[in-house]
Amino acid sequence: MPTTPLTRTERTDRLERRFGRGLTWTVLVGAVGWGLLATVVGIVTVLAQLVQDRFDVTLLADTPVPDAASGGTARLVDGSFDTAEVTVTGLSALPRFLLTLEGATTVATTLLVSATVAYFCWGVLRRRPFSRPVFALVALVGYALLLGTILGQGFGGLGRMIAAGELNGAGVEGFWPLATVVDLGPAGTGLVLLVAAGAISIGQRMQRDTDGLI
Repeated sequence: MPTTPLTRTERTDRLERRFGRGLTWTVLVGAVGWGLLATVVGIVTVLAQLVQDRFDVTLLADTPVPDAASGGTARLVDGSFDTAEVTVTGLSALPRFLLTLEGATTVATTLLVSATVAYFCWGVLRRRPFSRPVFALVALVGYALLLGTILGQGFGGLGRMIAAGELNGAGVEGFWPLATVVDLGPAGTGLVLLVAAGAISIGQRMQRDTDGLI
């Protein structure tokens, strides 16, 4: 039986579907790989800090740039260091616990995000992007990013402040300012994901209504 040649629109649609599936598979594999790698690295880093008693922390610093930074033909008018990456040992139990808690929160959030992206891609490949677990996972990641940013970075910030105080010693004022910086960007992403979870819930209801009509 002779087959009718595909029209240009049909060929374009077929290529778009193949490209979309290939891109979805790429994102799925990347999400799984990134999640596993980040989780393993995070766990190893946290355990290594506890075992070796060496914590890599970012502390605020307020010190001018040395004269050696301007030894060429150009002249440095002004400058200072805002932060410093340091490795600290000999911390007391409280900052060690707080910094470890921050690291554990980061590992858990990373694993949740990668699992959600992978599951959503798998749902797209099965043509069921609005399956029921997707809403729960997206909402869970949204809350994890929102609360993880506030709690995780809050605990970590407090741990870094205590570490700065222990580095300064008994003096009222020391080299390290007793302050920290909190990045609220992930919390904003969490709010966006909570809105997306609401949209997915609406999509799920529409899909159930559509299935009931067929």
